[in-house]
Amino acid sequence: MKDLQLEKETTFKKIEKTQNQIEEIQRMSAGEPDSTESLRAERLQILKYKLETLTAKLNELDNLAQKIQEQRHLSADLARKLQMLDQREKELSKRIGESAKAPPLLLITEPEENSRHETDTVRLAGAVEDNDGLSRLEILINGQHAESDKDRSLKTASTQPLRGCHFDRTLRLTPGSNRLQVRAIDTDGLVSAKTVTVHYSPSRRNVLAVIVGINDYPKLPKLKFAANDAAEFQRLLVEKNRVPAENIHLLLNTEATLSNLRSILGTRLRAAAAKDDMVIIYFAGHGSTERDALSPDGDGLEKYLLTWEADPKDLYATALPMREIAYILDRIQSERLIFIVDACYSGASGGRTVGAGGLRATLSDSFLERLAAGRGKVIITASAANEVSVEKDELRHGVFTYYLLEGLRGGADLDRDGAVTVDEAYRYVSEKVPRATGQEQHPVKKGEVEGSIVLSITR
Repeated sequence: MKDLQLEKETTFKKIEKTQNQIEEIQRMSAGEPDSTESLRAERLQILKYKLETLTAKLNELDNLAQKIQEQRHLSADLARKLQMLDQREKELSKRIGESAKAPPLLLITEPEENSRHETDTVRLAGAVEDNDGLSRLEILINGQHAESDKDRSLKTASTQPLRGCHFDRTLRLTPGSNRLQVRAIDTDGLVSAKTVTVHYSPSRRNVLAVIVGINDYPKLPKLKFAANDAAEFQRLLVEKNRVPAENIHLLLNTEATLSNLRSILGTRLRAAAAKDDMVIIYFAGHGSTERDALSPDGDGLEKYLLTWEADPKDLYATALPMREIAYILDRIQSERLIFIVDACYSGASGGRTVGAGGLRATLSDSFLERLAAGRGKVIITASAANEVSVEKDELRHGVFTYYLLEGLRGGADLDRDGAVTVDEAYRYVSEKVPRATGQEQHPVKKGEVEGSIVLSITR
C-alpha cells in the first residue's frame, strides 16, 4: 500500500505539471508563425490527452486496493500509453523550437511487441492524429495490405479534413513471425509508420485432462453440484475445444477413489503427457485438513483433497494429500499444466470443505507458489485463504465453476479474438465470483508460463 500511495502522489504531481503546461501554452500570445502555431496546438492536444490519461490512472489507483490484480494490468497499460505520450510530447516540443511540420501522431496499443499466439488471428488497435488532416491509413501484414484494406483513404461527411481516428482490426496470421505495420499519411504527405512483430505457433500439441467431481461421499456431508460442475467442464472441452473424449479421464462420485486418482495422475497421465502437450486437472469436491507438525507450510496442518471413500477420522489412508499432488505435478513433463480446484480448506460451514477437529487451514501464498513451482504450471483455486467455496441452487453449480464455464464459453474473451486464455478466464472469475458472493469468495491464481495459454476456443 505504501508503493500504491507513492504512485498516487507521483501521478498527482504529473497531473499538476501537465495542467501547468496546458495553461502556459494557452497563455501564449497569437501571431506566431502558422507552422509553429499548428505544432503548439498539436502539443496542447497531446497534453490534454495526457492529462485525461493521468486522471484515469489516478482514478484506477483509488480502486486498486480492492481490485489489485485486475487494476495492475490496466495501470500497466496506462503507464505504457503515458510513456508513448511523453516521448511524443518531447518530440513535439523540439519541433516547435525548429518551426517544423510534424508527421501524424500514431499509437499502437495492441498487440505487444514479440507477443506469442496460438490462434491464427490477432487484434490490432490504436489511434492516429494530425492537426493538418489525415489522408490515408494503411495496414500491412508482412508487407502486404490486409485483405479487407481495399479502400485505404480516410473519408468524412464534412468538408474539413479528418484530424484523428481510432483503428481496431482483427488480422489473420501465418505460422511463424508476422510483421504488422500501420502507416498514416497526412494531407502534407508526411508519413508516420509503426511496426509490431508477433509470433504465431499453431497448437499441434495434445490436450490431456483429468476431471473429478464428487457429490455422494458415504462418510461426509454430500455436495449438490460438484459432479455437475465436472461433467459440464468435460462437455466444454469436448464440444467447444474439440478435445478427443479419449484424452479425458472423467471421474464422478464412486469412480473418484484414491487408488484411481493415484493411478491416473501418477502413472497414466505421467506416461501420456509429452513436453509440448497441455494438461488440465480439475477437481470439484471437499477439501479438509489434519494436524501435521511437519507441514512444509509452517501452519502445522496437512491439506487433503477428499476422494470418494474419504474418512475424516483417517485422512492419511483415505484421502489425497496436497503434498503428494505437488509431487505428481513435478513428475509430469508438460510445460503447460493447469490445475483448477473448486474446493476449500477453511473449515467453515456452507461450502466445499470439511473441518477436522475444528481446524482452520490457510492456503497461504507460499503453499500455492510451492504447488505451482516449476516450469509452466498454473494453479487456480476457487477461494482465498479461510474462505468458503460456495454452491448455489439457482446456478446449479459451484459459483466459481459457474462463472469459469461462462467465461470459457465466450464471456471472458475480452479482446474478441475467438479464444479465451488462462489470464482472461482468471480476470473474468475474479470479477464475477466476489460480486456473486457478496465479496466473500475470491479466486486465487499462482504460477506463470511463457506466452499465453488458450484454455477455450469460442468460435
